Parts: sequence; structure tokens; C-alpha cells
Amino acid sequence: MISIKKLNPKDIQQFFLWRDADFYVHNVLRREIIEHEEDKRVIFIALINLNIVGTAQFVAKHYDIELADGISTAYLQSLLVDTNYRRQGIGCQLIKTVEFEAVQRNFQRLTIMVESDNSPALNLYHKMGFTFFKNSKNRWRGMEYCVNCLEKSLV
Repeated sequence: MISIKKLNPKDIQQFFLWRDADFYVHNVLRREIIEHEEDKRVIFIALINLNIVGTAQFVAKHYDIELADGISTAYLQSLLVDTNYRRQGIGCQLIKTVEFEAVQRNFQRLTIMVESDNSPALNLYHKMGFTFFKNSKNRWRGMEYCVNCLEKSLV
């Protein structure tokens, strides 16, 4: 049985272990958790038998205002599902949870970035109603790479 909930303080240690956080990722996650605690983002975790098997984040504001302006457009970030649990509907449930959060906060549009060669993710997002709206660049671990930006209307 899959359950999805907002990250709470007692989940944080397991969350770091699940994300296999090296120093770089640890620092990124620490900032994200602080923003989660300040209600600037919402980190959701998917659990099976109390073990984290997936995560996704709702983000109201992004440095690229086309991805999240804090008013009408929000951003779905860090959708991850453990490789042993993929293709079981967990990603769909996490996306629906982030969509619900966005609607509850009166956002009309949800966006996501995905690497252009990540066919499984692109297929999932298209299945969930997202469509391409622009190419962009993303930076991770000091490297820049091309991404597709997808959007979905929530109204």
C-alpha cells in the first residue's frame, strides 16, 4: 500500500539516506528542507511499509519566472521514484499530489523541467497531460545541460 504525505521532521534522516546524499546533494536538500519548513515549497514523500520509495516537490517560485512566478504558475521539482518501484503508478500519484497542492493554493499552471533524453520521464509527463513549451538550460553539480520545459493547465 502506497501512502503519500508531506515530509515532517521525523522523516528527514530517512529522506537524506534515501536520496543517498553526498556533500553537494546534502547541502541542496538542507536548503530545500528549510524552504519546506518556511512553506516556500512542499516536499512530498511516497511510502511503502514506512520506507520512502519516491518524492516530489511543489515550488511556488523559481528563478525562471516562466517556470514558477508565485502567482499563477508553480513548478514540480525533483520527481524521483526508487528504481525498484517504477512503473507502479507512484510517479503518477506524486504528480497528482503536487497538482492538488497547486490547485489548493490557487495556481492555474504547473511546469516541470526534464532532460531531453529522459524518454521514460517524458512519456510519463505526456501521459499526465504535460506539453512542451520551451527549451532551457539547467545547472547541476556545476554542469549545464539542455532540458525541455513542460506545462500543464490546472483549470
